[in-house]
Amino acid sequence: MKALFNLRVLGAGLLLAAAGALAVHGQPDLDRKWAFMAPEYASRLENREVYIDPAELLHLMNDDYIELVIYDVRNERDWNMFHLVDADRIALEDLSSQRDRLRALSELAVVVIVSNDEILATQAWKRLMALAKPNVYILEGGLNHWLNVYGVVDDEHEGHGAASLAKPDGTLRHPFKLALGARHAAAQPDEHRTPDRSYTTRVTLLKKVARAAGCE
Repeated sequence: MKALFNLRVLGAGLLLAAAGALAVHGQPDLDRKWAFMAPEYASRLENREVYIDPAELLHLMNDDYIELVIYDVRNERDWNMFHLVDADRIALEDLSSQRDRLRALSELAVVVIVSNDEILATQAWKRLMALAKPNVYILEGGLNHWLNVYGVVDDEHEGHGAASLAKPDGTLRHPFKLALGARHAAAQPDEHRTPDRSYTTRVTLLKKVARAAGCE
């Protein structure tokens, strides 16, 4: 009986150790899990169904009826230079820490991933899908494209010429004299003062929003 008890204790210890290893190392590895999911979900990337225009993201940032989560997966230096209002910076290797948060999101939630272009954001999209399959999208062209559209020129915030998006390389292509973070005017432009922009709506909520009369 004592030997059987010891075996059970040993087995329980091994299970706990395995569970700890899974928590630490994120096994099964998210990239490998995505490889199994790719046949079903990769077409969303190939058809660009999950890449949303800057104007659509700006609209989401001003929509009080939805629960918007913005993940910025860039390095700390670029984040400090410029980032969107209410965005959360999280590295690719730390995405597993968001599992519980993602699984607790409501049916009115939208997750948007941003990086300088689309390279890191697309990798993050795959990993989040493997992690929890949230209602997740990618900022089209990244923050370089965002700044092409909403970058400003005034005495307080330096202006930006249009950055080339032809050869994405993961870099922030707009120069900043100061690290302003979300204090930059382009971090959340006034939607009502920006030029009208035509785009194809990509975001679909998991639950229809009951809006007040007169609201869009």
